[in-house]
Amino acid sequence: MATSAQNLSQIIDELLLAKPGNRADAIKLLADKGLLPKKLLETPKEKKVSRFASKAAEDFAEAKGITVPDDFKGTAANDKISVKDLKGLAEPPKKKVNASPGAQQFARDNGIDIETVTGTGENGKVLLKDVKDLVTASAEPDVSDDKTKISPSAAKLMKQHGWDEDDVSHIQGSGKNGTLLAKDLAEMVKETLEEEEGSETDPESDED
Repeated sequence: MATSAQNLSQIIDELLLAKPGNRADAIKLLADKGLLPKKLLETPKEKKVSRFASKAAEDFAEAKGITVPDDFKGTAANDKISVKDLKGLAEPPKKKVNASPGAQQFARDNGIDIETVTGTGENGKVLLKDVKDLVTASAEPDVSDDKTKISPSAAKLMKQHGWDEDDVSHIQGSGKNGTLLAKDLAEMVKETLEEEEGSETDPESDED
């Protein structure tokens, strides 16, 4: 309701008569008398202050499920948190490795922690040869016989296809103590047969 001159006069009279000790008592007194506008009776809503510098940053944090520590201060104005800050929280900066790209790639390919390798390069930089030397040094010595152990059935197959031990040396035997079995040669037999069939159907193979 609008506060007219008459209402204002009533308010003053009530305050002079009751002499409330504080603002809260005064408001209650006037509210009970129906002399206050509704806006004054409404509890002011507390304005929520966002920690984020923008709506985009707020949406990014929610989409990525990023939990911002309570004591974290952003780099935007008034310590507000930007998208850049959130990316840093989501993916902490990678530690710089003192190693050549080739050494890092070789270490990854061979499942080696590059930080465990002692570098011989300038300022202790890990070089490719350092990683290769580590792989060579850690390799288990071959204590098995130089000759591949071959079962009778596998030997028969080898003779049938004209293969020697060198031809099958790359195949890991599945028998006892690594003995090569006939089934271990199945894939090699299949490839040989396919090659033979291909050569028979190739018209160029019949030409002089």
